[in-house]
Amino acid sequence: MNYQTYIQVSKSIAAGVLMLAVAACSESGDNTGPSVDPEFIKAQEAADISEAIKLAKAAGGIGTWGDIIYGAPNAPIEVIEYASFTCPACANFAINIFPKIKENYIDAGKIKFVYRNLVRDQYDMAASSIARCGTPDVAKRLGEVFFERQRDWAGAEDKVAGLAALARRAGGMSRIQVDRCIANSDMQQHLVKMTQGAATRYNASATPTIIVDGSKVAVATWENIKAAIDAKL
Repeated sequence: MNYQTYIQVSKSIAAGVLMLAVAACSESGDNTGPSVDPEFIKAQEAADISEAIKLAKAAGGIGTWGDIIYGAPNAPIEVIEYASFTCPACANFAINIFPKIKENYIDAGKIKFVYRNLVRDQYDMAASSIARCGTPDVAKRLGEVFFERQRDWAGAEDKVAGLAALARRAGGMSRIQVDRCIANSDMQQHLVKMTQGAATRYNASATPTIIVDGSKVAVATWENIKAAIDAKL
């Protein structure tokens, strides 16, 4: 990562430092703290949709803003995941649990699955910004690759170079494009707000955090998530 890009990313993270400082990587999630008024959450989520539309319009339709949605938007049950690209537990979820959710519930039209970023550090911010630089399909493809190859790029001396190599192969992005994505201050601020929303709406500070129709799953295992979804069907 060049110096100017590093400074830009660091400034973005500093803006949300109170949230990012407590973000943890764990399958257990965090169910402490008072419950939040459902009407407050509903209003905040509606505001998010409006903001995402405005940001997309301002960006000329370039980039993936707001929720990344899998499955039918009008499915009867909504499952939300807050995740971090630098969290090993999130990589395990993406590789071993999400495919089961997709096969059993998303593809069957039973749930709408919503992916949101809960950014933990500067390299998570970089990966999240790169993944969201293109269309939703590209965002999904890069997200999958970044989790599958997490050990490789996150363990590299030059982590951004590792991300750029994956973005080139899986998303057709040049290094110049990758650097521009990382330096996109609008996207950085958007991701910080998304991260802060995890706390204000769901008292979530751990990744992955799974929300099934407004209720957090205490431990993000396949068995627990399946039970939570089945209870709503």
